[in-house]
Order: sequence, then structure tokens, then C-alpha cells
Amino acid sequence: MGEYEVMVANENGYGMDFEKTIGYMDDEIREELHRELAPCPEQEFFDRYAAAHLEKYGEEWELSKANPVW
Repeated sequence: MGEYEVMVANENGYGMDFEKTIGYMDDEIREELHRELAPCPEQEFFDRYAAAHLEKYGEEWELSKANPVW
């Protein structure tokens, strides 16, 4: 049986595998959201993470950009 990928998309419609995006998340933000939201759909978590990153750092998260650089 093949690997199961959960796809999420940023606000610009750029799709990516949710599991791979986790490595690009700030540990502190990710853990805080996990405690607050779990369980929740992956897309909701991704969207909330992007908003929390913007709030904490005052800049768009790389994976939120129209053409993210991995």
C-alpha cells in the first residue's frame, strides 16, 4: 500500500503535502496550535498556522507565498 498524502493549499492555491509542511513550521507555534486545535482538519491547522506566523513575526510564512521556496 502506498504512502497516503494529505494535501493542503495556501491562500494562493499552491498545493502541498501537509506532512512535509510541518518541518517548515516554528516549533513553538506548531505545538501551541496543536494543544489548542487538535483534533482538527489539516487545512484548518495549516491556515491557522499561517495566521499565527504572521502575527508572531510580522511577515508572511514562506509556505503562504504565491511561489513558496522549499
